[in-house]
Amino acid sequence: MLRPNSLRIVIAPALILAIVAMVGCSGGGEESTTLRKYFNASKMGDNMTLANIATVGFDPKTDGQVQGFSVVSSTPDQVTPLTLKQLAADLKAAQDADSEFSKKKKEYQDANSDAIDRILKAEAAAKPLKGKDADIQKEWTKWRDETKTFAAKATEARKALNHELPVVNISTQDQRNPLIVTDYDGELVTKDVTIDAKVKMADGATVEKQMVVTIQRATLKNVVGKDGKAADYVGRWVITKHAEAGK
Repeated sequence: MLRPNSLRIVIAPALILAIVAMVGCSGGGEESTTLRKYFNASKMGDNMTLANIATVGFDPKTDGQVQGFSVVSSTPDQVTPLTLKQLAADLKAAQDADSEFSKKKKEYQDANSDAIDRILKAEAAAKPLKGKDADIQKEWTKWRDETKTFAAKATEARKALNHELPVVNISTQDQRNPLIVTDYDGELVTKDVTIDAKVKMADGATVEKQMVVTIQRATLKNVVGKDGKAADYVGRWVITKHAEAGK
């Protein structure tokens, strides 16, 4: 009768110590799970896993290898609206306008091809033009200037879309249920997680570092599921930045 009780007394503290050690190593919650996967994948050179949870790397040669970490603190969620749907519409409008302009420009160029050829040769030789060629030169210069304007608008619209797109794609990607994220409105949650980490450097030395890791997660609004019902689609956390605390 005494044996089971004595075992219970011995085992209970051991379990408590194991649980405490586990929590002290990595903390709890989904954020810590993502961080643990990130550091393990970086250590192993597992680029497939990294591509699913991060937009930045943690290079063992320069950043070291995280042997263990504990979460010190995390900032409150910072929520900003996603504008992918509007940005995609803006890009399409800019591309359509550029395409229509290019069509009209080609029509003008085809109708004045001989004169434009003379103009280009004169400009290359830095020779002045007179008469009708001079008039066409002014018109052709306007066409060329507007070409840059339309192209710049399309480029800026594409840049704005691509600024938001990568993290949202990674956060919400699901091979079983692929989504076109630009079809939806939504929001992006950002938080900074401060951790104390043991890091093995490339020279073999192990150092203590406090780091701030930025994580983001996208939520898409009114996504229709296989059951035909619309609901918010909450994505996974994605690591988008890391730096030593104070730097």
